[in-house]
Amino acid sequence: MKHGNIKNIILIAMVVVCIYLSSNVWLKLPDLFDSGNREADKQGITADIDIWDVVRPIKSVIKYKDNYTITYSDYKDVWGKTVYMIKDAFDNFDSSIVNESAPFPAQYLKFDFNTSIPVEIFTGNMKIENKHINDKIKNVKNIIIDLDNPKSIYIYNGENTVRIENDIINTQEISEIVIQFDFNGTTQFAFDQVIGEEKIQVPIPLETAALSPVLVQSELDVFDTDTINQIAKNYFKNNYDYVRKSVEVNGNTVYMYRTEKMLKINSEGLLDFYDTTADLKNSSDVYESLVAAINFTEEFLGLPDDGYLNKVESIVYDGSYGYRYTFSYKILEHPILFSKVRENSALQIDVVGDNVISYKRFIRKMDESQMDRRSEVQILPAVDVISMNLNLETEPQSEDEVTEIKPLKKDTLKEINNVYLGYFDLSRISKEQLLRVVWVVETQDRTWIFNAISGKLIEEWQ
Repeated sequence: MKHGNIKNIILIAMVVVCIYLSSNVWLKLPDLFDSGNREADKQGITADIDIWDVVRPIKSVIKYKDNYTITYSDYKDVWGKTVYMIKDAFDNFDSSIVNESAPFPAQYLKFDFNTSIPVEIFTGNMKIENKHINDKIKNVKNIIIDLDNPKSIYIYNGENTVRIENDIINTQEISEIVIQFDFNGTTQFAFDQVIGEEKIQVPIPLETAALSPVLVQSELDVFDTDTINQIAKNYFKNNYDYVRKSVEVNGNTVYMYRTEKMLKINSEGLLDFYDTTADLKNSSDVYESLVAAINFTEEFLGLPDDGYLNKVESIVYDGSYGYRYTFSYKILEHPILFSKVRENSALQIDVVGDNVISYKRFIRKMDESQMDRRSEVQILPAVDVISMNLNLETEPQSEDEVTEIKPLKKDTLKEINNVYLGYFDLSRISKEQLLRVVWVVETQDRTWIFNAISGKLIEEWQ
């Protein structure tokens, strides 16, 4: 009897265990049978950080009475406050007065993004589904607050300016902050600047000084093997024991899992990886893909200080459609630009579906040990730099005379849509890299980078 009781107890225990294991399997089955329809889960998709910390303007333009200035900082969180106003406008879009070709207000606060941001990123993060918004706006290049009309918001989509007006919108608090802005000591601008016989259509900054030398170093110390190995472990996770590590002659460190996943850190501090193991599905939602990119970055070294979304592009990878997100950041409140010769950017992330398939990272940090060397230095005014690089198409006086090649043509002056001061990274060394103070001159399809101290052309981009 005792043996029979023991057998019964064992059998009962085995049945209980089977029931437990079976319940776990069946409880998880809905995930296995998910057809890929994410609509039910869409409302739960969130970024690990506040997405408005990176989807934000690179600068703010203020025009009030006789005052005009540009600021690269978020003065009294006006951008954070404006986000709520945008949501009010979108929530009540169908009941609003919408003018798709509105004139620009006379007095305004303009938020300027460095690129055109798909409006789905805004509506996705705001949990708003309204195809009328997508149809009429599509992209967000500028957001404009009318300082005289608190019941409206303007959005420039890259082609025309859309005004949204309703009784729910109230930008009065933002306007009051801007009106009290201290314009003393801010950068002055010249309007309707004429060079030769051509008028430049945008205000030209009149800055004549900048901080220099600004020395930076890569965030990754390529000689710190413990840190580099830990990065690799965090990336490959359970597969790390099967990873092959090699150090190339040029100093690049390469980690390879089969031929499917690769992590490379070069001697300059550029981190580069790709992953072909994911089951790829087309990215149909630019917002969800952006969240995937941001969340991955937060888990993998984090976003840079003062970073912002710089560009959004559609990509095709192995027959599947996705998105490429490029992020940049500012140093000393000015944009940093990387040499195109080195093909570097601060962050470049390729996403297909919700899978990050490629990740390139090249972040520089100021070398604080060199702060004592930094001081204000004289720079050439932007107008002078443009003038000295302007080709007036003069003919040589003799056969022996060689006309100096200058990058800017007279017709270029009418096409200039942006002039600003920045810092340029040649990306040659990992430590004690000197950033050049540069004037950046942009047209619709071309960018010129000029040394702000010498006035000479450094690079030209198309």
